[in-house]
Amino acid sequence: MKQNKSSFKKWLVAAGIGLGACLISACGDAGSSGKAVLPVVETTSVVGRSLEERITVSGFVKPETVTEIKSEINGRIIRILVENGQTVKRGDLLLEIDPQTYQTTVDSNERTTRQRRLDVEKAERDMKRIKQLFERDFATEQEYLDSVTDYESRKLQLEIAQAALDNAKIELAKTAIKAPHDGMVSDLDVYVGNVISGAGSFSNGTTLMKVNDMSNLRVEADLNEIEANKIVLGAETQLTFDSLPKTSFKGTVNYLSSFGVQDSATSTLYKFPVRVNFTTGGVLVRPGTSANLSILVAGVTDAVSVPASAIFIEDGVRYVFVKKGEGQFERRKVEIGIGNLNFIQVVQGLQLGDEIATVRPSQSEIVGGVKAPRKR
Repeated sequence: MKQNKSSFKKWLVAAGIGLGACLISACGDAGSSGKAVLPVVETTSVVGRSLEERITVSGFVKPETVTEIKSEINGRIIRILVENGQTVKRGDLLLEIDPQTYQTTVDSNERTTRQRRLDVEKAERDMKRIKQLFERDFATEQEYLDSVTDYESRKLQLEIAQAALDNAKIELAKTAIKAPHDGMVSDLDVYVGNVISGAGSFSNGTTLMKVNDMSNLRVEADLNEIEANKIVLGAETQLTFDSLPKTSFKGTVNYLSSFGVQDSATSTLYKFPVRVNFTTGGVLVRPGTSANLSILVAGVTDAVSVPASAIFIEDGVRYVFVKKGEGQFERRKVEIGIGNLNFIQVVQGLQLGDEIATVRPSQSEIVGGVKAPRKR
C-alpha cells in the first residue's frame, strides 16, 4: 500500500510539471500583448481561367437504328445463317423459309406465260394473213376486225400472265430474309423448323431477330427540371464508360423532351428525357452499356475566377474576403457567372490580381474588427 501511495505522488508531481510547462509555453506564444494567436488565413490570387459548366448524368447505350426483322410471308424456317452478336452487312442472307410452295407457283406461272406468248404469236400471224385476204377481197371486213380483236385479247392475257409470274417470283424471293443494313444481330429467338407468320397476318407477323446499326449510337438519360432548362439542342457532350475506361467519344444532344414525364417511382417528381447521339468509329460499344454524359452548358475563356471555397453566402448574398493588409480582410459582395466543382467565375466585384481568403477569416480580422496578431 505504501509503495502505491509513493508512485501516485511521483505521478502527480510529474503531471504538475508538464502542465506548468504547457501554460508557460502558451503564455510565451501569446506575446507581450497577451492577445490570442490565430492561425494564418490561407489566401489565393484572382486569376483568369477558361471555365466550362457541365451537367453530368448517366444513361444507357442504344442503337440509333434498330430494325425488327419479320417475314412478309408465312412458312417454315429451313436454314438460319447468323447468331446473336454476329455482325452483318447489308444484303447478307440471314435465314431461309421453305421455298417449295412458292417455287411451284413460279413454275406454273412460267408455263402459263409461255402458252400465252405462243397464243399471241399465232393470233398475230392470223391477223396478218386475214388482213392480206381482206385487201384482196377474199375476206370480209368483219373477219379482219375479229382477228385484230383476238390479237389484242391474246396480248392482254399475256400481260396478265406475266404479271402473275412476276408476283410469284417476288413471293419466292421473300423466302430469303436478308439484312436491310449493316449492323449486329440480336434478339434471335427462332429455330430451324419453326413455322412463322408473315407481317401481313392478323398477328402482325413473327419477329425473327433485330439488326442494330452499331455505327450510329445514342445514350438516353433523364434530367431534372433545373438541368433541362440549361441544356440546348446540339450541346457538345463528352461520353465515358465505366466498363471501357480507355474509351471516350464526343456526341451532341439531338433530343430534349419539351414535357416532363412523371417518375414511376415518385409521382411528385418529373423527369425530362434527353438523347445524345455519337459515332464509334469502328470501336465496339455494345447496346445496354452504361454511359456517363458530361453535357456542356456554357464556357468562357480568361474569366475572372476564384476557388469555389472562396465564395461565401449569407442571406442569399454572395461575397468574398479581400486581403487589405496583414491580418485584415474586407468583406466584398460579388456576382458570379458559370462554375464547376473547383472554380467559379466572378463577373462583378473582383479584379485580376486581388488576393482573397480561401477560408472565412475570424471576426477580428475583418476590416472594422479587432486585429489579432498571427504566428510567423
